[in-house]
Amino acid sequence: MNPQFGNACERSPVNEILRKAIFVALTTTWSSGDLAAEEVQEESGAAEAGIVRPDVKQSPDVQSEEILPTVSVVGRKETKAIDPVDGYVVKKSLSGSKTDTPLIEVPQSVSIINKDEFAARTAQSITQAVAYTPGVVTGMFGPSTRDDYFNLRGFEGTQYLDGTRLMSSSSSYAQLRVDPYGMERIEILRGPSSVLYGQNAPGGLVNMMSKRPTAIPFHEVQFLGGSYDRVQGSLDLSGPVAGRDDLLYRLVALGRGSDTQVDFVEDNRYYVAPSFTWKPSDATTFTFLSHYQKDETGNAMQFLPYEGTVLGNPNGRIPTSRFLGEPDFDGYDREQFAVGYAFEHRFNQIFTARQNLRYANIESDYRGIYPDYFYGFNYDTGRLIPRASFVDSQMRSINRYGAQYKDNTDTFTLDNQAQADFVTGSIAHTALVGVDYRHFSAERLRGFTDFELPELVLDIYNPVYGKPFARPVLDSGTDQEQDQIGVYAQDQIKWNHWIATIGIRHDWVSASTRSNGSVEVPQEDEAFTYRTGLSYLFDSGVAPYYSYSESFEPSVGTTFAGVPFKPTTGQQHEFGIKYQPRGYNALLTAAFFHLIQQNVLTADPEPTHAGYSIQTGEARSQGVELEGKATLDMGLNMAASYTYTDTKVTQSNIGSEFGNNLTYTPEHQAALWLDYTHQLGDFRGLGLGGGLRYAAGNYGDLSNSQKTPGYVLVDAAVHYDLGQLHHSMEGMRLGVNMSNLLDHEYFTTCYGGSCFYGDRRSVLASLRYNW
Repeated sequence: MNPQFGNACERSPVNEILRKAIFVALTTTWSSGDLAAEEVQEESGAAEAGIVRPDVKQSPDVQSEEILPTVSVVGRKETKAIDPVDGYVVKKSLSGSKTDTPLIEVPQSVSIINKDEFAARTAQSITQAVAYTPGVVTGMFGPSTRDDYFNLRGFEGTQYLDGTRLMSSSSSYAQLRVDPYGMERIEILRGPSSVLYGQNAPGGLVNMMSKRPTAIPFHEVQFLGGSYDRVQGSLDLSGPVAGRDDLLYRLVALGRGSDTQVDFVEDNRYYVAPSFTWKPSDATTFTFLSHYQKDETGNAMQFLPYEGTVLGNPNGRIPTSRFLGEPDFDGYDREQFAVGYAFEHRFNQIFTARQNLRYANIESDYRGIYPDYFYGFNYDTGRLIPRASFVDSQMRSINRYGAQYKDNTDTFTLDNQAQADFVTGSIAHTALVGVDYRHFSAERLRGFTDFELPELVLDIYNPVYGKPFARPVLDSGTDQEQDQIGVYAQDQIKWNHWIATIGIRHDWVSASTRSNGSVEVPQEDEAFTYRTGLSYLFDSGVAPYYSYSESFEPSVGTTFAGVPFKPTTGQQHEFGIKYQPRGYNALLTAAFFHLIQQNVLTADPEPTHAGYSIQTGEARSQGVELEGKATLDMGLNMAASYTYTDTKVTQSNIGSEFGNNLTYTPEHQAALWLDYTHQLGDFRGLGLGGGLRYAAGNYGDLSNSQKTPGYVLVDAAVHYDLGQLHHSMEGMRLGVNMSNLLDHEYFTTCYGGSCFYGDRRSVLASLRYNW
């Protein structure tokens, strides 16, 4: 027994981490550029050629079609979907069409969370950044320090970065996770989207857009600290290089040291993202994007027993801070980097070519001691066996086993696009054709301890750590490779107030899996998918629409037994209404959907198969999503949402699953966030924010035997512009954010006899300086 480990949580010092964070923040400020006004030149070539640009003709942002030789504008102006936007309302998106299209014209449900919104809530992860978004379930496994998880319309949400996919494998823990501080916005495209993006789950995708260099100089330094000894420093520097208007730079960096709500689990990170944009002419833009990130964390996802969390236990409820691993063994270390570029060249007023490329490498080392509830759950019936999860009649002690995974993944993505904007008679076209390619490889080494080792039995109500045990030996492995090529075409057709969107695509996929030196298991798939949509734009700003879309996804990987997954397919009908009120910076949307997927991929409920998945037959999801966002001149920002999702297993090889709900999907969700800043008087610059989040209970397994209770969470914020006190502090902002203000104990989900607590109360104070 090691006496240094006892009942109490011993917090590790963070002074060294603090010094590193401050060093990063202070030593890179040399990159600040010269202050300059941005000049935006409006082109007149389209009028001279007799061509009506569709985006000019239909965009509600355009107030006049008068052609002027040159217009000088001071400050930022939203001209493209990738440009920075102030406030919560973003009116253009690349995700819904891969073209510069206003959201109101996209015949599909799209939500955009701008950096101003998630920064106002001091989001520390992408999971927290999208917490107020309809149709999205996040944090299913509690406060994860390893990955972000998304559930969209009942299915896994695929993750993208700058329009190309973050490839992953269900049998690899080396998955790229981005920090929200490096993101300009997060775009969520709901529903099947294979026509534009190839292989995808039918629920939708989460596209994270990186911060890019800006023509107007921008500088920010921020320090943050609070709950769980969190100390964080970050900086964001951007502008022209040496006063040149053809070369722009941006440097984003962050360093932090932190504990978590779980004993002995840290959350340390170092992140740097340099980028530059080269504009040799008005027609050509080349933007280099890169980042490096190192995470030194542990396993905050604790597989706590159902009896003692949701269900009662004679010994009481297990505390949310309880750690079931071994402090001197458990840990998760990840090192990742990505490099790529976004290139665009406009040949003339009709033709434009684009190319997006990225290479990413991730290495991870995941070590953990996990509870073994093998005897406490009947996987044939999907039912809990009372008291059998414990090894003693007092229901205090559990079996544990150890595992270690060393993973390495490489991803190369390439998307080539050619766009033509032209008119035929009175019909305007935005035609897009493209070819994209992906290559993904994953290598894994793994090892396990013996099961039911006496030295790993733990009293979860009075844990004593440090008993010696035989460490896992990395004696088995899995190698995977996947190549995909897709050819797609889309036309956005405008006539009067009508907009028709038609897209087609064909995919070819080859994949192979080899486990423990066995014979290679190949997978060859191809599919044709299409999307159609029709919208009508009323002069009032109302735009009803209908769309049909499909998905196709060859699932790279195998079950725990080494059997390759079958590809999934999905089909969706969606009706919706979008409303952009004239004279107000607001956007209201409503979507009604009916979605079916075959070969559903879900987490393997077997506790000893952690990290693996299984497939069922067919599932259906239908419901409604409502969202409203506004940024008003009176100083009020608002984000509101409501979601109703009705899911069912419509086909299954397991009779007890038929007709049941899908996993991790609450029937009802609602959220409201308000942030008001005083504009006049003695309290000018003082802001107050508050929010409510509600989620009904959800099932963690398809047998629907374990359900978590619903919950309501309260968030709050207060901030003040210190420049209102004295001109010498202009640009400084002090804020305090409180997440789960009432410190409500709740559960995110339960499956396989295990349950996961949600985030406890967190209080973070921040000091930000912009110049």
